[in-house]
Amino acid sequence: MLSMVPRVRDLPKVTEEETEQRALLMKEWSRYKQKEHKKEAEMIHSMIEAQQEALQELRVESENLYQAAIKRDQGLFPLELQGCSYTPPIPDYQAPDGKYRENTKVYTQ
Repeated sequence: MLSMVPRVRDLPKVTEEETEQRALLMKEWSRYKQKEHKKEAEMIHSMIEAQQEALQELRVESENLYQAAIKRDQGLFPLELQGCSYTPPIPDYQAPDGKYRENTKVYTQ
């Protein structure tokens, strides 16, 4: 039967040049992700502005249609909550006071 000896692998030595290259690559990736995030945020902002403008135009056309458009769709995110809504107190439970150390600074003139 084979013994279960953990395999140990020696880590390769990383040169200073490789470390510098990795750091530059991480910075470049960070800048790329930042630009991507900024574009996405701008896109969402423009979509919200377009939606608000469309809702304003709809309100001008018909108040009933506007009210129907802004009504929350309960089926979109179904939510069911279950559990205790009230926890009865434990009889004869003495809550710990804890340690208290006075450390208020007093300033005098």
